[in-house]
Amino acid sequence: MDDGPPCKRCTERNLSCVLNKSLQTLIEERSQWKNTVISDLGHIHSALEQVLGRLSLPTLPPLQTNASQHIEASPHEDVFEREEPGPSCDNSPRVSPRDDAVPHVPIESLYQITRLRALRSDDAGDESQLSPTAAPTHPVNDFISHGLVSFEDAERLVNLYLNRIDHFMYMIGGGKYRDLESLRRGSPILTACICAVAALHDPMSNHLYGVCKREFQRLMAASMFDRRVDRDHMRAICIGSYWLHDLSWTLSGYAIRRATEVNLSSSYHRVLANNSEEAMECMRIWYVLYICDHHLSILYGRPSIVREDASISGWEELMRTSVFTESDKRLVSQMALLIIMSNVRELFGPDIGEPVPKAFASQLTNFGRQIDQWMGYWTTELLKLHQFIGEFPTKGVILHHHLAKLHLHSHVFRGLKGAPVPSYFQESASAAVSAARSTIEMLLNDYDIRESLVGIPHYLHSMIAFACVFLVKIATQHSGQYIEDTIVYDLTTKAVQQFRSTAVGKWHLVHLMADGLEKMAFSKIRSPSDTTHPRIANGVSPSGLHYVQSANTTLPLATNGNELYGGDLTGSSFENDFNLGTSSFLHFGSGDFDFNFTGFGI
Repeated sequence: MDDGPPCKRCTERNLSCVLNKSLQTLIEERSQWKNTVISDLGHIHSALEQVLGRLSLPTLPPLQTNASQHIEASPHEDVFEREEPGPSCDNSPRVSPRDDAVPHVPIESLYQITRLRALRSDDAGDESQLSPTAAPTHPVNDFISHGLVSFEDAERLVNLYLNRIDHFMYMIGGGKYRDLESLRRGSPILTACICAVAALHDPMSNHLYGVCKREFQRLMAASMFDRRVDRDHMRAICIGSYWLHDLSWTLSGYAIRRATEVNLSSSYHRVLANNSEEAMECMRIWYVLYICDHHLSILYGRPSIVREDASISGWEELMRTSVFTESDKRLVSQMALLIIMSNVRELFGPDIGEPVPKAFASQLTNFGRQIDQWMGYWTTELLKLHQFIGEFPTKGVILHHHLAKLHLHSHVFRGLKGAPVPSYFQESASAAVSAARSTIEMLLNDYDIRESLVGIPHYLHSMIAFACVFLVKIATQHSGQYIEDTIVYDLTTKAVQQFRSTAVGKWHLVHLMADGLEKMAFSKIRSPSDTTHPRIANGVSPSGLHYVQSANTTLPLATNGNELYGGDLTGSSFENDFNLGTSSFLHFGSGDFDFNFTGFGI
């Protein structure tokens, strides 16, 4: 028997090859196994034909594989690769003007001498790196065509997202797509993400949320090591980070890495130089990534990734370009506030359990003044949008103002562990309590803010939860000093009722927050009559809030522009000692809100 030529490895090392000596035996065994499988399939096919004939049912199509059609595979096709292929190199490397210059980026030097393709960074400012891919003309093969979600349900979810929810992310998520068909042909991962976010907000789609979310996660995992991603892919990651609270931290960090890989922030200079609409679209994605990054930084008490370079701090320059729209004002207004919040975080640093130094009192006053100036400017500037999207833009500014003030002044409770607030921080302590109370009262009394609970990013839900728990802890540790306990109990109870009455899916944060907050309030604060407010059936609660608890509640579309910035949740025990600090409090990985976290604060 001819053993065949030696393998590449033995040839290179001038060795006697033993692998090919048994190659023929291996081929014969695999061939015998294939013939046996084909024969067994034939028997099964024949038996099914007989059963179908007896039942007068249509016959099966003939087998496409049989023993006579079997072609012996070649040894090179039948045997697994014996060696791991090395990294790919560029046979025709790009010629760069920098090749002749003294290198200043180390990776460029390594690429020049190795030509390893994986080391090659894309040219800065190459907008084609995030260009949308051409829509395929062949039939779409996705989770909808496979029947995991019906076409009717998918169409309903996409319409809900495009007509209602996308407004909260400044109309960036949907891009050029205005219907399901074009979306499916343009981007499978964007389709899955949009359906997942819409199902999260729709009380009629609880059974679809898990399916859509799993498909989005599957596509994300499959694309993790793709050399490049297109603009629609980046939109999908932004959407997931903005609304899917249990995935946001992972998605945000990954998206920022991919964005820096193609130097997305350099689009800023192209907008200023050329008024490029495509470059402005890239900047909108970059700004949403900045917002998501800094929202998460506030929620978790961790450092942010994106720094305030020229593309971030120079947003005012963009406002003077022809491609800057009225809707873009909402986007940059949020960035302007987060720049202030970033400076606050840099000053106070991480919570190490120590009280805030007295010297910070003047800084608190200074930052508070900046937040007030921010509100004064943008409530006036966004009034121009009312003719298009209603009253919510300026109301959203006021809500963000309250939350920013709460975040800023709550630092004075850091490290006290229930001890009295020092006299030089009393004004800030009162300001924090006032901001938390104003947040909840605005949620309860303003129709546009209540309606926005369906659609706003999970950051705002988290901050509203913080305001509620902050007041409960103030009533526990500083009873009657800054606010009456009965007022805290009343506000908290009404907030719980409002959360329950909001028509969203059962996995949405507002529903997940309700039970835990109710138990915390009842555990720590007694009502005036020393009785709890019972849950109410459909109708009107004692607070006067309309309460609907129905799985079939329809989700109304926004008609007055409610758009802007955009498990068991009860906890194990509510008897832990409270510590009003500024540590992170959200444990999204478990899907639960832990209202008993001892460092609950921001």
